[in-house]
Amino acid sequence: MGWWWVPLMLVMARWLPRKPGTQPRGPGLWQWVSLVFWLPGVHPCLLCFSHPIQLARLCRDITGAPRNDPRHRRCLEALARAAVPLASVSVGSEQHEALQEIVLEALNFLEREKDKKSFEVSLQEAVNTIWVKLSQLEEARACIPPCGYQPDSRVFQCATCRIMDCKLPVDCPVQDMQVHTDEAVTLLCDVPFAIPPNLPVTWMFAKDLHTQDLALFEELEVAVEGLYMLTIQDPAPGTIACHLGVPSEPLARKYFYLNVSGGSVEAEEGLQAQFRAVLHWPHGRTSGSHMAFLGLGLALGSTVLVLLLVRLLLTR
Repeated sequence: MGWWWVPLMLVMARWLPRKPGTQPRGPGLWQWVSLVFWLPGVHPCLLCFSHPIQLARLCRDITGAPRNDPRHRRCLEALARAAVPLASVSVGSEQHEALQEIVLEALNFLEREKDKKSFEVSLQEAVNTIWVKLSQLEEARACIPPCGYQPDSRVFQCATCRIMDCKLPVDCPVQDMQVHTDEAVTLLCDVPFAIPPNLPVTWMFAKDLHTQDLALFEELEVAVEGLYMLTIQDPAPGTIACHLGVPSEPLARKYFYLNVSGGSVEAEEGLQAQFRAVLHWPHGRTSGSHMAFLGLGLALGSTVLVLLLVRLLLTR
């Protein structure tokens, strides 16, 4: 049984006989109107900041009629109709108090204007003023997917009279990364929404596993303020996680799966080139160093031949 049964039972209690043999008396119309405010799904913004009893007192002061008078009933019904469209209103959680002031000021306006103009006219003016002031409030920040607790995007909903968080998980999807054993890897524990300064960060590692199960991780670094970057010189296969925020109140948890393979393509190509130069030359091509040695040998041979010819001519 939900909380809304409480006012219902209070109203229905009026039908219970007080003495044996007496006829139960039904609730007054003002009580039914008050009850309608509290039924499930009927949460106009007016009721977030005021109580049905206060509204009944307001209508009594405005109309000067008792609660069982038709004028009193029409006043309550008019307030209910005027407040229903406000159920669609949502504002940033930090503007909750500003919204409350707007609604209460509208009710005070009705009280002040009761002897100056008709209730219908003053009610319409109050409603128009509410919408004008609401349009001047800053729009609530949108939630940024796919993950993270985002305090700046919390909203106050008139439909529920509650402050609502983004419906996003704290755990971010695992980011798969292809890395090499001879390459340094830099990971960033950053999020696309605003976070408090100097927020603690904890780095964790689950060796050889592709997982988000926190029970399988071992802590790499203690919580250090501002350590949003982690550089790994010799990456090992497994999942690295960063916990953004204090352990009991995380803002986000990011996961990086390191799929580690052998040396990088560039390193392997460099080694292969060195091996080719040492072991043999490619087919159809001549090494540049070999050509240099060959040219030097030809030059020396030519010099020796010239010297021999000169010696033969001199000995004749």
